[in-house]
Amino acid sequence: MNKILIAVAIYDTDENKRTKYTIETYKSLFKTINTKTTEVYFVDNASCKKTKNFLKSIKDNYFHVITNEKNAGTAEAINKVIKLRKKRDNTYIVKMDNDITVEEYGWADKLVTCFERDKKLGILGLKRKDLKDSPTSDEYKTNLRFLPHKLDQTWLPIEESEDILGSCTMYNPLLLDKVGYLYQPAIYGYDDVLMSKRSILSGFYNAFYPSIEINHIDTGGTIFIEWKKEIAGSYMNTVVKIIKEYQSGNRPLYYNPFE
Repeated sequence: MNKILIAVAIYDTDENKRTKYTIETYKSLFKTINTKTTEVYFVDNASCKKTKNFLKSIKDNYFHVITNEKNAGTAEAINKVIKLRKKRDNTYIVKMDNDITVEEYGWADKLVTCFERDKKLGILGLKRKDLKDSPTSDEYKTNLRFLPHKLDQTWLPIEESEDILGSCTMYNPLLLDKVGYLYQPAIYGYDDVLMSKRSILSGFYNAFYPSIEINHIDTGGTIFIEWKKEIAGSYMNTVVKIIKEYQSGNRPLYYNPFE
């Protein structure tokens, strides 16, 4: 049986008041994951006492908490869960933000079905309702594609896209074998962009699974969100340079922060 590990990086503070989002994300996962196939890891990046107390209150044996002594950023937090797959065979990793809810039960298992249909599918993402990631959008252009199927199987449509937003994404184990772990040059931003590029350069393609939408419960406009945007914007040129290095072969696609 396939194993799915859902990794959720958490950085809640008294100032950003994001504990409420973490709790809603937990409630959503509690209702929608298949506990026979799926485990959830909350990676706490030195959050506030309110969040820590909530995490301590979780008693379900398929929810786990990894604690960092400082804010290590999104990618390095998720990487701690990716590292766990080394001890397990055929393990799928989901990166999920702590301000996302899903309404459909067994959604992670449905994503695995897509990877089983096509081994060249590298990254599969769920679509946020508040973003323009649609076939008619110039900003997030996608192309309809049907996964291979046998006569007794239903059609599975996906939307192929060069870049997959990292709000809720599943990674093919075969892709992780080739590229290792998430990488971002600063504490926030662009790990999803860089992973999408590395996936394509490794011989895979990326897509959205349009049949399941996710709710982005953080409406934005807060000091915390603006801080993250400022950090990401400050090293845009660095990211462009890194992508060119990947494309030219001057930077290896494989990355392992634990070596």
